[in-house]
Amino acid sequence: MNTNNQEDVFDINQVPKQPGILLFGISMSRISNTQTPEKCFEYMEHFIPKIIKPEVGLNFIYSDGLYLNSTEQASLLKNKYDALIHQHKYGFLKLLEKKPVYITKSFNYVSWSQMILETKRFHEFFSQLKEVYSKDKRFQDLVVKDLDIEQPENEQINFILEEILIFYLASKGEIVIKNDFLEGKHKWVLWCYPGKPLYSEIYLYRNNFFNLENTENKYQNSYYDLENKKLYDYSKIEIDKI
Repeated sequence: MNTNNQEDVFDINQVPKQPGILLFGISMSRISNTQTPEKCFEYMEHFIPKIIKPEVGLNFIYSDGLYLNSTEQASLLKNKYDALIHQHKYGFLKLLEKKPVYITKSFNYVSWSQMILETKRFHEFFSQLKEVYSKDKRFQDLVVKDLDIEQPENEQINFILEEILIFYLASKGEIVIKNDFLEGKHKWVLWCYPGKPLYSEIYLYRNNFFNLENTENKYQNSYYDLENKKLYDYSKIEIDKI
């Protein structure tokens, strides 16, 4: 994504003083390279100077179930991704053991299916989003741009739509986000991932097709690029410049 507007993209000087949760979305295609336990530990430590009070949790959201939007054999994918997320979680826990200053129960590990389970109206929202997509040429073009495939298959389209929908619904307070340390006291959540955001994701947030608002969450329209240390404020990015 290209944007030169400094009002749209900037680093965070300080997270809100209220309790909150950083959501680290873990991609199965990047879990062994740019999202290893070691890299995630580095990303996390970048936030430490920005946190005044130790009332911030970190939830790893593993996208294992998202990858079932595929034509590959489900049993093979299950075995592969079960092993990857298990190795990642316990690899990160080993790093935490070396630094007892961190509160272990402030780190939670959640699978994709759990996120869907904690979304009361997920299937309703997903059906509606697919209906919007089927009629919105601009939306279709942006999904194609994200996938970088001229004629994507249905499974590939569903992959993108499901991914951006979960991000959006979590930001808007439609998903119950559980963290053992904060126990529901959090006031904000912020999605974090290494790399620039998807065009279709910005489009969904900007159009707000479901008219959802979560004013309690300062980051209800935001995304943090862990790789480039930049916060994207979707509410200020002009659709026609995407």
